[in-house]
Amino acid sequence: MSTFTSFIRSGAVGLVIATTIALGGVAHGAAADTADGQTPSIDAQNDARDHVLGATTADAASGTTSDGSTQAQAAGGPNPRVLGMDVSGYQPNVDWGSAYTKGARFVFIKATESYNSTNSSFTSQWKGATNAGFLRGAYHFADPFESSGTSQANWFLGHGGAWTPDGKTLPPVLDLEKNTYLKYGDVSVNTCYNLSPAQLTAWARDFSNTVLARTGIRPTIYTNPDFWQTCMAGSTSFGANSLFLAHWTYDLNTGPGALPASWSSYSFWQYADDRGSPVFPGDQDVFNGSAAALTAFARHATPDGNYITALYEDYLKRAPAPQESAGWQDRLAAGAPRTAVAAGFVNSDEYRLQRIDAAYQTVLGRSPDAPGRLSWLNAMKSGGITTDDIETSLYSSTEYFQNHGNTNKSFVASLYTTLLHRQGTDADYTFWANLIAQNGRAWVVAQYWDAQETISQRVSAMYQLYLGRVPDAAGLQGWVNVALQIGDSGLRSGFTSSGEYYARSQTRTF
Repeated sequence: MSTFTSFIRSGAVGLVIATTIALGGVAHGAAADTADGQTPSIDAQNDARDHVLGATTADAASGTTSDGSTQAQAAGGPNPRVLGMDVSGYQPNVDWGSAYTKGARFVFIKATESYNSTNSSFTSQWKGATNAGFLRGAYHFADPFESSGTSQANWFLGHGGAWTPDGKTLPPVLDLEKNTYLKYGDVSVNTCYNLSPAQLTAWARDFSNTVLARTGIRPTIYTNPDFWQTCMAGSTSFGANSLFLAHWTYDLNTGPGALPASWSSYSFWQYADDRGSPVFPGDQDVFNGSAAALTAFARHATPDGNYITALYEDYLKRAPAPQESAGWQDRLAAGAPRTAVAAGFVNSDEYRLQRIDAAYQTVLGRSPDAPGRLSWLNAMKSGGITTDDIETSLYSSTEYFQNHGNTNKSFVASLYTTLLHRQGTDADYTFWANLIAQNGRAWVVAQYWDAQETISQRVSAMYQLYLGRVPDAAGLQGWVNVALQIGDSGLRSGFTSSGEYYARSQTRTF
């Protein structure tokens, strides 16, 4: 493929003007393979314009290695930790079954570099890892000199970097490390890509925000403390991104050492490259947690994310899209109380329409007509009625009355059965029938709906639905006591914003 690129760059302001005539991306990998699949030197990577995760990490690493050391120490690492690896086009023929047997459970595979380069082995590597049972993710080797963060994120997402919440795909990784080239053509470029810390921080944020907008999750950032301090001036603004730490100690028992300024913990640690006698092909990595935690990480299952998923399942009967979950999690992270988040679901059009449909089926045994459905929704949105008022309205309707005997006594008998879940006496039916004649059906339905007996049954049902248990006596009475003040919508919000509901959401499966 033919590509001509001319760059005019101002070192003072970091302006890049690029004119590109291209027939397509440049695929790298197969032509530059070393004989044994080992990653070549940085000079060879530069010549091939094909760099690996950690191309410059050796300059920042403090550990040393000799043949056999990585294998012995990786096998004896502390628990709970999960071992893995990262590979590129320099390892085109990975024996995935062997790596899995030796203990690797995840792999990061290079997908792209800069704005127009791909790993020619990516598709076969991804398939091989998947078939062997690996959790797998893709990484992008950044080159902030050549194009914007947004353009490189889009290139990455369009060539293997996209994420889906399938429980097998790890969140995408942005590889941020020092520039490996001294010159781009005739232009001298320093180790920080001729960008100031503010400009490089903005570049990384543009990349991250583009990935977030298109996938619903932020990319994990692969970096090392030296680069972060030197080129990012110790930025503290990326704590919402997970950290993939680069620090080659060749010994898991020593620990990862200091972390870059944005983070207080790491998710992954690349603790060795493929020199010596590595356990697995490519670089040697470890996940900071258990196998179950790694699977949750693949699903992007944060505590707030689990809570949001539970709300979607309980209110809307579906899983959230990644962007939807991210939006609600951002609100929680910004300080929104769970009561406000739960109320957002209770008062959403989607939930209201589901309640309208369910009420029609439960009370009238049919689906609503379209105009009626819209009329109820508009009444709820305007505040004329609450989401739960539709049921009392339908119980009071002429249609319900006619469907249940068309007399006041038969109507009352049906309310006993439906709302109190028991039979009344003939005297009960006569008493309430007389009250209907005096006050109307809506008044009588309200007396049944607001009776402590009926409220207790609805509260007990919410305990089962939202908390998965029968109510304790004190808790039941407490909710019954406030039910008339906050209504059923308030009860639902209260249950689903409670600490108990939040804790239960962490262990639920859907």
